[in-house]
Amino acid sequence: MNDNLFREKVISCWLGKNIGGILGTPTEGYPGTLNFTFYDPVPTEAIPNDDLELQVMNAVAIAAMEKPEVNREIIADIWLKHMDFHCDEYAVALKNLKCGIRPPWSGSYDNYFCHGMGAAIRSELWACLAPGNPELAAKFAYEDACVDHSGDGIDAEVFLAALQSKAFICENIDELIDCGLSFLPENSLLRECINETCKLWNELKDWKTVRNKIQGKYATEFRTAVIPNVPYTVLALLAGGGDFGETICTAVNCGMDTDCSAASAGAVLGIIAPDCIDDKWLAPVGNSLVVRDTCIANMQFPATIEEFSDLVIDLEKRISKSVTNNFSGSEPDFEKYKISAEYAVLDNLSWYFVPTKGIQWNKIKCNPVFSSLELPDYKYGIQIILRFRFEIDKSGEYSVMFNSPTSNQVYLDPDCNLEVLKDSEHMLFGRMRTFCQQAKERMFPAAETPIIFSPTLNGAPLNQIKRKLSLECGEHELLVALEPVPSEREIYWGIGIGDDHQRILCCLK
Repeated sequence: MNDNLFREKVISCWLGKNIGGILGTPTEGYPGTLNFTFYDPVPTEAIPNDDLELQVMNAVAIAAMEKPEVNREIIADIWLKHMDFHCDEYAVALKNLKCGIRPPWSGSYDNYFCHGMGAAIRSELWACLAPGNPELAAKFAYEDACVDHSGDGIDAEVFLAALQSKAFICENIDELIDCGLSFLPENSLLRECINETCKLWNELKDWKTVRNKIQGKYATEFRTAVIPNVPYTVLALLAGGGDFGETICTAVNCGMDTDCSAASAGAVLGIIAPDCIDDKWLAPVGNSLVVRDTCIANMQFPATIEEFSDLVIDLEKRISKSVTNNFSGSEPDFEKYKISAEYAVLDNLSWYFVPTKGIQWNKIKCNPVFSSLELPDYKYGIQIILRFRFEIDKSGEYSVMFNSPTSNQVYLDPDCNLEVLKDSEHMLFGRMRTFCQQAKERMFPAAETPIIFSPTLNGAPLNQIKRKLSLECGEHELLVALEPVPSEREIYWGIGIGDDHQRILCCLK
């Protein structure tokens, strides 16, 4: 592959990534099938997307090194210096890093979103820095992904990076998929789901039927999970037949994390065939590279896709072709990062009233964000009361979240002189039982099921978070009353206190 062809492929990789992401952004998270044939609405300019922005952050930071290399420690330090996204796995990993938890544990500890798409969308950079070398691309991808993911969340970025690296020297989609799969563990659920997708496609040759079967078997309410979203990218590549528009529209039409699945598919075709991107797709979005300085801090960015591509091409010549992974850090003692809380079990069938006196509290240790509690056996109704304390070091506006699929009432700084708390008078927010029934349906074939659990500040449902809440400096108490149904043997929740930028504050005691 000569230099000119390599440059064309790199530029088209990022153009395809950008176009696919813009196409899918308006429907991100939609759980049903769609019917896109073009942009809807048609954009008049490029729009920002973390799928690209995070790769720009990594590329610019690594390119600034005297001797560029890739490993998890370098990536973690880039996050601490430049990363200012605070959604889902990004928020949890940043919280972990700021507490001193280094990768790979920053990606696995207390992380409900460890199987999310946040790493899978960062694969193209590693493919471009290791063109035609899937093994090296996979190693780069692993080092990057373990900062904020584990398990299938890491596997997804490894799979795509290897596939895309191979795409620089191979045009056969089946061979590319096989290449990506060869880097996944035999027991990987992602590997199983991708294999099932390929098998069904070969049998049925109908993307919608295949999609609905995969959705019914593998999907949960976690709409940005790598399963089924990465398999939907694979399905789009198979069904698109090499046609750029058909491929990215199929990815979006599968629903779920539509911007990510279409962006990855668009990047793959851009690498394989730089001339496959028709002018009709490029004209509405142009060649601008849009990066939000509110999300990536302390960094200057290239202005165009071409300028960014040239930076990546130059970096490919300079970067170390090996990965240092002889990290000696041992697994942290996670107990020291847990928070203290109290709980009580009450035979209280009056859901609308929460007693405050004479409660027998039990002490527990919880993860700071995502935690759970096993329930005792009971015949009739019970009420679980949780009590947390947190400290604010500066008066101001904050967000307070308690997110659980179990019916709950949340009270902030309850009046200690009251005998009972009444949900109609004293409650900060809450989710009544009628809103919780869908939480029991963990699988949904094609239903438009609303998100019911997303334990970070940006994703919690409106009845599970209070934003712009004025809090005084000092200690505060959060009291939560939960009403499980008899089928629940465990309750689980996400909790967080955040600032005006939705950063998770480590202020829970």
